[in-house]
Amino acid sequence: MENAFDASKVKMDPDEALMRLHDLLAQRSAGSFGKLDQAERRKYFAEASRKSRAKVKGAGASGAPAATTAVIREALADAALMILATGAPGADHVRNVLAKVFEKRPGVPLQVETKAKGGKLKTKLIARER
Repeated sequence: MENAFDASKVKMDPDEALMRLHDLLAQRSAGSFGKLDQAERRKYFAEASRKSRAKVKGAGASGAPAATTAVIREALADAALMILATGAPGADHVRNVLAKVFEKRPGVPLQVETKAKGGKLKTKLIARER
C-alpha cells in the first residue's frame, strides 16, 4: 500500500499519529456500493447473493461443500438421524433433544424415530448404504 507507513521508523506523538491515520483513511475511496442509490444497492446485493449461492452450490456439487452454517447444521442433522435410526450410542440424547424441542407435542419424537428407522426420513448430505 503506497500510503502506508511503518510507525516504528517514524517518531511522532500519539496525536500526530492519530491525525495521520485520519488523513490516510479520508483519502480512501468509498466502497463499490457506497455511492449507489437504494435501487442500485438492492440490485448489487442481489447479484452478490446470487454469486455466493452459486459458489456454495458448486462447492457442494464438487464433493467439497462449503463450511457454511446451513451445511454444518445439515451434517449434524444427518448424524443425529443416523444415530437415531440405528440406535447407536447417543440415541438417547437425540431422543431427549427431540422431547425437549417438541415438549408440547409428545408424539413427535416417537414418530421421528419410527420414520428414521423405516427409512422415510432420509439424510441430505450422506448417501444411505442400502
